[in-house]
Amino acid sequence: MRNGPEAARRLGLHGRVTLSFERRGSRTVLAESHIEAPMMVVRPFDLADGRLMIQLITLGPGLCGGDSVSIDVHAGDGARVLVTTTAASRIMSMEAGAEAEQRVTLRAGDGASLEYYPLVTIPFPGSALTQTVRVEAEATSRVGVLETWAMGRGARAEYLRFTFMSSRTTVWVGGQLTYADTTHLEPAVNDATGGAILAGHRYLAAGFWHGATLAAGAVQPDCPEGVLMAFGQSRPGLVYLRALGGDGPALEAALRLATAAIADAWA
Repeated sequence: MRNGPEAARRLGLHGRVTLSFERRGSRTVLAESHIEAPMMVVRPFDLADGRLMIQLITLGPGLCGGDSVSIDVHAGDGARVLVTTTAASRIMSMEAGAEAEQRVTLRAGDGASLEYYPLVTIPFPGSALTQTVRVEAEATSRVGVLETWAMGRGARAEYLRFTFMSSRTTVWVGGQLTYADTTHLEPAVNDATGGAILAGHRYLAAGFWHGATLAAGAVQPDCPEGVLMAFGQSRPGLVYLRALGGDGPALEAALRLATAAIADAWA
């Protein structure tokens, strides 16, 4: 019987979600979908503001060693889509040398609005995750991505006990690279608790929005105590966010302030 990290990669589950949305009249509809376990989706439903919301589900306890997930979402011209998850994403404990992988591709056509706001990702002890997020957007589109990462389950004293967590996001507008962001935490190799990285905080959030220009007073909203947040524009039409929080509710409150400012910018 084969075993070891290489065998674990071969034996893992390979889930897939491919979704294509279209604008038909005044509504956005799910025009095409292809789903492979352990991924599933909740039936999309219309929001009061005209967006179509769809929720992703990962069956089972979470991503294990050797698992890979591919998420591909296309919002056609004029479509307005919000993608989220039904629960926190768990990266399960795995044998040394194994890892899980997630690839997210978001494409937005002319005048489309596409937002990807998954709930928090929680790495368990000994887990390893490599993620890539690639956004391909037209200049007239609006795209937002906001992700939150826990540094382990606080109630179980699992702070920074994962093997590594790596995520890279790139944004291409009209075929040109306009934004790139990388997070790589490997606690056994580098001290992530220091002031230059986590500063002792238990949660990390990162996001960006294309097609949003903030009002002058929204550049740095007041944050709850225990939250550090950098929120502003690298250039007109491109907003970035980086935040650290000592606890989940406080960080969530700060992120709501930021997303409210984006909503105002998008009217």
